[in-house]
Amino acid sequence: MLPRSLSTAILLLASLGTGQSATAAEPATRQRLAIIKADDVKGVNGKWDRFIALSQQRDIVVSLGIITESLATQDPKYVAWIKKWADTGEVEFWNHGWDHKSWTDTAGKKLSEFGGSGLEHQKDHLLKAQSSFKTATGSPYTIFGSPFNAMDGDTARALNEIPELKLIYCYPGSVVNAQLKGKVLLPMTLRGEHDGTSKPNFPKFKEEYQKKDGPALNLAAIQFHPLGFSEEGFKHYTDILDFLKTEGWTFILPTKYLELQTQAAAAARP
Repeated sequence: MLPRSLSTAILLLASLGTGQSATAAEPATRQRLAIIKADDVKGVNGKWDRFIALSQQRDIVVSLGIITESLATQDPKYVAWIKKWADTGEVEFWNHGWDHKSWTDTAGKKLSEFGGSGLEHQKDHLLKAQSSFKTATGSPYTIFGSPFNAMDGDTARALNEIPELKLIYCYPGSVVNAQLKGKVLLPMTLRGEHDGTSKPNFPKFKEEYQKKDGPALNLAAIQFHPLGFSEEGFKHYTDILDFLKTEGWTFILPTKYLELQTQAAAAARP
């Protein structure tokens, strides 16, 4: 599940961070790192177990985003399920906000939990989610991905005040990314669902992948919503995984990427 050569992965991450090309010592086969980002956990459900099992059958680790209001009651069965999977070391849970709500204000403007809702609202929701998850598991979240992938300047300010959240799922090129301080970004450079939420389409994925593939495509967080998968959706998901494995992608957890980033930074220092 981890890169065959840790030194190669470190070299790759260092070159990603500096924008410089890798040295001649790098093997001809480049290492490409993929992170599975699965959204909207809100309770125990057989579809999550199936999603994890299908991934594990391919030696693929996954990260699951919790809508943390679902932990407000600290349901023992739900907490035990989270701990069971976290303890395997093959599943990582992340902060997907508190309530995942959107609404329209009196002026007709569309708002969401982390889009236009204001600094106080956003920080309160982040901290409630951090506290609830820590109560359940003993440790705080270290990863954040916003509902609807919406972030604004207030989101950046709130996140910058919460050092526990070290990794941020984001759209590549978002103006908010530059406002995040001391965070490691997990860019969603490959789209997992081409026919709408919970509807992966392997032929469309492959077509878009082939258009994007090139030396710059070395890291990809790929988003899915397994709770809404149909039978066909599960098949398209596994076809995507199998394809990426044949393309030489290595699947890692977000915290492993953080570890590699830290090692790369240390190796780059004189």
